[in-house]
Amino acid sequence: MRIAFILLAALTSFGCTGVLRNTLPFNDLPAPEGPYAVGTQIETWQDASRTEEFTNDPGDLRRIVVQYWYPSLAIGDGAPLAYITEPDVKMPAFAKSMGLPKFLVNHIRDVQTHSVPKAPLHPDANNLPLIVFSHGLGGMKTQNSIQAEELASRGYVVIAADHAFDAFLTLFDDGTTADYRSSGQGITTEDEFWAARGPQLATRAADVTFMLDVIASAQRDTAKNGSESAQQIASSNPLWQVVDLSRIGVFGHSFGGATSIMALDRDPRLRAAVVLDGWMVPVPEAVIDSGAAKPILYLGQERWDEPLNYEKLSRFVENSSAPVATEFWPGTKHMDFADSPHLSTFAKRIGFAGSVPAEELRARLNADILRFFADYVGDLNSMEQQD
Repeated sequence: MRIAFILLAALTSFGCTGVLRNTLPFNDLPAPEGPYAVGTQIETWQDASRTEEFTNDPGDLRRIVVQYWYPSLAIGDGAPLAYITEPDVKMPAFAKSMGLPKFLVNHIRDVQTHSVPKAPLHPDANNLPLIVFSHGLGGMKTQNSIQAEELASRGYVVIAADHAFDAFLTLFDDGTTADYRSSGQGITTEDEFWAARGPQLATRAADVTFMLDVIASAQRDTAKNGSESAQQIASSNPLWQVVDLSRIGVFGHSFGGATSIMALDRDPRLRAAVVLDGWMVPVPEAVIDSGAAKPILYLGQERWDEPLNYEKLSRFVENSSAPVATEFWPGTKHMDFADSPHLSTFAKRIGFAGSVPAEELRARLNADILRFFADYVGDLNSMEQQD
């Protein structure tokens, strides 16, 4: 393996990037299968009601970068958004988050999505259900773009955030960045674990609530949360006027799964959650003991290296008053529940993906998520249902 890395580094240094692209290719995302084209937009939202937990300046307010996907009109020559925007800024941090040399993953900058930036909202859009996504530790808002685009192509609006200082890198609209500060290095005791992960999880759940507050205040044209910058952005966007805030779901991967459970528990507007190989360990015991009062679907690998994860999940299911369905898929690994296995066969070579073919994973994940949200949040094709 060491010799292979040296050889690949030499090829890159001599400008043989074409050879590297052929040797370790990255693929564009599979196209969504719903009847609508997909539009997308990226914005920085600031919450004037919260100070930033990860910095020492008491004047720092919490900021997140949000991206949302929605049903749109097909644009003939509209260029789709890159999977990783601003790659010159983000690639060093992305490679570090993967634990790989930059030269091995740099050409992921070429990967395209199927979402067109600022595409016009579909004229039939009305009363659209809303789904919130939360990424894992060191992840990014686009890490489950396949599911985001699939949902949007079927009449949902999906919104996700780079949880600042939890994402591998957050790039704000003013050019400043928030680096990754949530690795947990140095945590050796249970008290240290809860002192770090407890506030972190609470901040993430508050990010979910903040996004809903901004959209709700845009509909009312009043800033409930006092975030004028986010309110001004949202109020000018006609998308939020056609979102049905009585039909909201949430889903997340890994620590984003824990975030989804916390947000579902805390925010009465959320109706149901999908948890993708969720990290249950940081979910507070009080939440485990009370269980779920609203429906949850948990999809995960057969076993975790951390036995406590499924021990807590089992207790959570037992204590729940609402249906909590669990499925454990043989042959899968943690990152099979994100976009990784679809981006490159290299994911399997380095242990990021299991033995299940990527297309089978995509089909099954999309089908289960669509079916669950159709049952508990909104119809598979809410726009056509209203025609």
